[in-house]
Formats: sequence, C-alpha cells, structure tokens
Amino acid sequence: MRNSIIHMVVWLLTGANVCVAQTGVYVPQGGDISVHAQDTVAIFSDVKNDGRFGSLKGSVVNFYGNKWENANGAVLPDENEYNNTHQQYMGGTFRFLQVKGINNGAQHIYGGYSASANAGASFPNLSIGNVNDVYLDDLSDLKVRYHLNFETGHLLLNGWNLVVGDGHPGDITGYSDKSFVVTGSQPGGGFLFREQIGAADSMVVFPVGTTTGSYSPMALRNNGSTPKTIQARVFDSVYRYALSGNMDASGFVLKTWHIKQDSGALNNVTVVLQHQAADEGSNFSLNRDSSYITRYDSGAGWDTVAPSGVRTPGTLTSGTLQRNTYLNGRTFRDGGEINTYLSVATFKNFTSDVALFFEAYRETIQWVGTHWRSTKELNLDHYEVQRRRENEDSFYTVASVAPHSLNGTSNGPLDYYYRDDDMYDNWTYYRLKIFGRDGKISYSAIKPVPWLIQVNISPNPNDGNFRIELVGIHHQLRMVMHDVAGRERDSRIINSNITMISKADLPSGLYILTFYDIEDENREVVTSKVEIVH
Repeated sequence: MRNSIIHMVVWLLTGANVCVAQTGVYVPQGGDISVHAQDTVAIFSDVKNDGRFGSLKGSVVNFYGNKWENANGAVLPDENEYNNTHQQYMGGTFRFLQVKGINNGAQHIYGGYSASANAGASFPNLSIGNVNDVYLDDLSDLKVRYHLNFETGHLLLNGWNLVVGDGHPGDITGYSDKSFVVTGSQPGGGFLFREQIGAADSMVVFPVGTTTGSYSPMALRNNGSTPKTIQARVFDSVYRYALSGNMDASGFVLKTWHIKQDSGALNNVTVVLQHQAADEGSNFSLNRDSSYITRYDSGAGWDTVAPSGVRTPGTLTSGTLQRNTYLNGRTFRDGGEINTYLSVATFKNFTSDVALFFEAYRETIQWVGTHWRSTKELNLDHYEVQRRRENEDSFYTVASVAPHSLNGTSNGPLDYYYRDDDMYDNWTYYRLKIFGRDGKISYSAIKPVPWLIQVNISPNPNDGNFRIELVGIHHQLRMVMHDVAGRERDSRIINSNITMISKADLPSGLYILTFYDIEDENREVVTSKVEIVH
C-alpha cells in the first residue's frame, strides 16, 4: 500500500510496534495509510485526513494530538472494504489519550460525517481516554461503526450528533457516571444514534447525560420484528410544552429525554430511564414509589399512567452501581408523535386518599403492638405494616392488612390492630405503607419502639438458692437485695445474663431485687421479687 504524508513525518519501526512522531500528519486526497493487524501507532500531533487512513483488527492508533479532522470524503477503511466483506467488529481502535507533558487539555474531533445524510467518514472503533474530555467540533457529526469505549473522560457532542453502529447498534462499553456521552443541558442539541436495533439486541443502552456531572442514561428494547434506528438525548428541566413554557415541575425528575426513530413515531418499544436522587423535584422524593414515565402529548400535555414500580440502584452502567439512582420503565405500543419527550413524574391526579393516626408500642419483651385509626379512606387497596431494626438498613413488610371499609372507602373512624413478634434488644422502628387503588403509595409517620429488660427468677419460691436470668441487656448491672423492712441483704455486680445466687442463710420471707445500670449513672432499670421458704 502507498504511504503519502505531507509535513514532517518520522516512522520508527520496532518489531510489530510502529511509533509516528511529527509536527503534523496530513493524508491528502488519494493518500493511503494502513495500520496492520497487531501494530500500534502513536501520533503526537494533529491529524487531517482527506484520504484513506485504514486499520486492521487488533491494531491500535494512540492519538495524543489536539485535533483529528476527517474530510467529508475521507475514509477509515477496515477488512470489509479491503476484502469486500460485511463482517462486524473489524478494523483497529483509535484511542484519544491525554498524557501530562504532551497534551494537557481536551481533544477535538471533526468527524466528517452527516447523520441526516447518513454519509461521510467514520471510525471503525473509538476509545475515549482523556480525563479532560473529547469534544466534537462544529459543523460535523461523528460516526463509530462498531465499538465505542470509555476508558476515562467524556465525549461531548457540543450540539452535534454521534452515530454508533453500521446496520446494527454496535457496542458501547466502559460507560458509568464518570464517563459517558454529554448531550447538553438545553432543549436543543446533539443526539446519540444507535443504528438498526432489533428484537435480538435486547436492552440497548444510551449512556447519556446533560453535563459531565449529571449522568441520566436510558435503555431501549425493540419489541417488534422490524429493526429501528433510534436517536436520543437528555436535557435539563421539564417544560409545559416539552421545549418551552414554565410549569410546576416539583413532582418530576428535572430531566427530559428526547427520542426519535428513523421512520414514523416511536412505537412497540420498552424504554427504561435512570435518574439520580439529586435530580428530583422538591415533591418527588416523598412519592417516589408511585412514580412513572410520563410522555408529552402536544394536545394534552404530560400524560398520567399507573405506576409500574421503581428499582434501585440504577443498573445502566458498566462500573460500580451508583447509590441513590433509580430506574423507571414503560412500554409504548402506539405511535404517538414523531418527537417523543419523556420524563419521570409521581402520580398527580390522586383518586385515593387516607387520613390516619398511627402508633406502635412495646407490650412485652417479645411482642410489639401497633394501632392505627383512620378518619378517612378513599379507594384504599391495603396497608402494609413495616419495621426496621436498629442494625438494619431499610424497612420491610411484616404484615399486609386489608381495609375494613367497603371497597376501601369510608368517611368514619376505623380502628386497626396488629401484634408483631419482635424479640429484639434494641430500638425497632415501625411505619405503615399505604396502597391506593390508583397505584399511589404513601407512608405514615415512623414510630420508634424501645426494648424491655426482663428478669426471670427460678425457682420462685426457693430455699435461698436460685437463678437470675437477665433478658435485654448485655453489660454489667449492680443488684441490691432488700427485705420488706428495707434492710439491705446483698449487693453484687452481675456480669452475665445468667447468675446463680445462694442466700440460704436468709430467713423465710419476701425480698426485693433492684437492678442498677452502672454504665448509665446507676440508673434503676428493673425490679423483681423473690420468695425464700425454708
């Protein structure tokens, strides 16, 4: 093959590795460069490709320059063009890298591609490895035919488009809340395209966010038999008319996902949206369990559907699952409109409502009683009694209670009781989870319930030899024994939960045992009686 480079070029060949050092690399029209399989090339200056910059599978081009520019008629061929084949995942990997002392800032790509015309130059495989990010330059989109990978940093669209795939959706890997495609915070901007998503592709992830610090990805599954090219972006806030107009968005996630498909309106797909707790409106978090994906209808505004459940943490990442992230899903079977705008909202038009007072209290060392009185029940589905012990991270359901009212509706007071088996020697917290027939979920106030300290004496009565068992405390207590006249008969430190006492020298009678917590300023914690009979 012919190598044609204008400006100073130095080729250093050592075994299978090639290093290129130059003040500028230019491939003119008709020029042809190819990087062979398993070869590695390092380029430390800018590149302008007006010709052919080819690569074979397994080769790597490490780019340390500031800008890579492809002319619209440039080509970055792989084995398919050389051999007239149609295999996937061919060609080498072009890595955009930052190394201190060589290039200390962001890098730029002029892709030489037009997403609207579906024509122009395209990279076979691209890897982002610049902590200072990579930007698309003005007036040009970017296409990656097979594989886009994130090592570190972001790819910022800067108002232009990124296309991944070539008759198939391709692969995107390495994405996380630290590395993703930035589509911009404003309603207008660039899209991430995934080409020809088919039913066999399952969930295809669009790892997008509005800024480098705000990751808001989505995923899409094609439920139909015809492949679809899908383009998606996300921008900040939620507007009354999708792209404009103020409204009260306190019950929304303050993100809008804009989706289009290649022909007609979006239909027969399942969409999953992921958001961070920090992006929730002020009234959203309290009703997060009743959230759902809402779609904008130009005639009616943002629609309302029954909640389908929220999952956490979000799984749309190649890295560690991020805390305080949430997933919502919705399937769209109808066509809707050409431009689909989605957000996440809590159930707004509540048709269920419950007013109640809730309490929880310790009955015995084993049992906790709960009681609630409702003064209003409207379309109530059921209650769930939930608890969380001091050493547990979250609440869980211990009982489900059906409404006492007919069809879950009553305007008069109704009383409910539930006893929970809670043999536990620390704080336990209780609440009610309230389910409406419309899908609304709400909660009662949380009630803390303390534990009890219990003294078991056996046998009782006894001959002065008896056993003391303490339940509910695990550190030293001081025990003082008095007779009924108030005279102290014994005093000792009890170090274990079971202690044997021998006081056979005491006369028959009734004695009072008082236990003091020496770790809490000798606070009296419990008393008990023992009867000695000779």
